[in-house]
Amino acid sequence: MKKHIIKLVPVAAAVLLLTACGRKPDEPGRIYMPDMTYSNAYETYSVSEDIKTPEGNNMSARKPAPNTIPYGYIPNDSNVRRNPAYLMSYMIKNHYTHDAAKWQEEFDRAGKEIKDPLAYSEENLAEGKRLYNIQCTPCHGEKGEGNGQLVELPGGGDGPFTSRPPAYKTRLPQVTDGNIFYVVSYGKNMMGGYGFQLSVKERWEVIHYIKSLAGITGDATGAKEEAPAKKKG
Repeated sequence: MKKHIIKLVPVAAAVLLLTACGRKPDEPGRIYMPDMTYSNAYETYSVSEDIKTPEGNNMSARKPAPNTIPYGYIPNDSNVRRNPAYLMSYMIKNHYTHDAAKWQEEFDRAGKEIKDPLAYSEENLAEGKRLYNIQCTPCHGEKGEGNGQLVELPGGGDGPFTSRPPAYKTRLPQVTDGNIFYVVSYGKNMMGGYGFQLSVKERWEVIHYIKSLAGITGDATGAKEEAPAKKKG
């Protein structure tokens, strides 16, 4: 019996080899565990009649409760936790609206209420540069002059974006750190918000770097002052 088995092994191997060579590359062949190959998993927050929830919304996952933040989201730093202006960076979604109709109002309020909680360091600056090169250069350009490839093509022609962002050296001295953080978080005009792509720390690291491109050290205190009101009479 063992001799017959030994004789059949090379034959079986040859058949498998020829079958494998003859199969078309775009055909998967036999599937051993179809339930794992073709997953029946639901997309996050998707709705299905097969899902039964106490709320009756038939969603695959429950959305977080309003005005909540993930555990550990706020750094365990007493200087941040006890300073409302620092803390506001981590609580912005609970205190500011993303309503475009109220953009200017919220932008002005952020300029007064939000302060930079991140200490300046070469490490933070280097990380800000790395993130900037990934997220921001397509529009703002390598040096923050508003000439990224979506705005200005390498040959000098106009890119697909018709609106040219102002150069950092021109714009940033006119605003505060809170203003900048609000724009980075929620966007402005054709610029989308990065509150979902970048963490609070990453947003401030990018802000540190773009301020360095504008030649600003320390806080952006809003050098542009309002004109004094004229006296009546």
